[in-house]
Amino acid sequence: VPAMAAAASLMFALGAHAASQQGPVSLVVPYPAGGGSDITARIVAPALARQLGATVVVENVGGATGAIAVQKVLSAAADGHLLYQGSQNELIIPPLTVKSVPFGPADLEIVHPITTTRLVLVVRRDLPAKTLDEFIALTRQTKGAEPLSYGSPGVGSLYHLVAEHMAQLSGGRYTHVPYKGAAPMMQDLIGGRLDFTVMAFSTGMLAAEKAGQYRIIANMSKDKPEQLAGLPSISEAELFKTVDYASNAAYYVKKGTPSAIRLELNRALGQALSSADVTSALEADGRRVPKAMSVAQAEAFYQAEIDKYRRVVADTGFKPAE
Repeated sequence: VPAMAAAASLMFALGAHAASQQGPVSLVVPYPAGGGSDITARIVAPALARQLGATVVVENVGGATGAIAVQKVLSAAADGHLLYQGSQNELIIPPLTVKSVPFGPADLEIVHPITTTRLVLVVRRDLPAKTLDEFIALTRQTKGAEPLSYGSPGVGSLYHLVAEHMAQLSGGRYTHVPYKGAAPMMQDLIGGRLDFTVMAFSTGMLAAEKAGQYRIIANMSKDKPEQLAGLPSISEAELFKTVDYASNAAYYVKKGTPSAIRLELNRALGQALSSADVTSALEADGRRVPKAMSVAQAEAFYQAEIDKYRRVVADTGFKPAE
């Protein structure tokens, strides 16, 4: 009964708050409108609004690999009205790879995971490697060959670490080319000025591949979306048998948010993600949607992610940048 009373109280509080001058519940997306993260939030928002009985809006706060959006959430009241939509690329990895990042994973508390986006290995269209084995062989050439160049959307990003981990496991030679975002990186890959990259998969990539702009030669996760059923997973290669790379997004609140509010948001998100329209829309873009889980299960998931990327950073010998 106390738990039901707390949930009812929160529903009233959130609904009243949404109608007040303080504004609605916000899903804070750390990237501009139109990208994959933004699309996810706009799919989830209406279903979450139905569950909460409150207005839910998507707020795009791009910049600094998600740090600006994190600071917005951390600067606000810990009352559950700002939910940060992030992944390891914004919350876990930057504090491990950049000394100046002023926050850590413990400053936010997970509410509920929302999607798993598989990563793919993408090469320029004329790279002389059509399979994963040929790619590995090419990266291990040492006589008279320049190392292959790869791009990432920033030093210390998930995609930088994944490529460095691949190099360590395979003995390959790569040259890292950091970019300020994915768009200029893809322009160089399509233009043949970059050899390869690792990136989050979306179904929109298939049309670009069919048009001959680049080639996708491996899935980086152990499981695959149905759209990549015919593509090998990198873990099928003996050198990479332990590899399982993916981008796991979740919603978070500021540390110190009352447990009753966090529990109700967890319930509402679990219900929203279980609705057929949300699941089908997210899966249509190649993402996996988790089953509803408790706060305790979500916390275990988040801690496992933190532990995983601490190991990756340690294994690669990555030295934090300023």
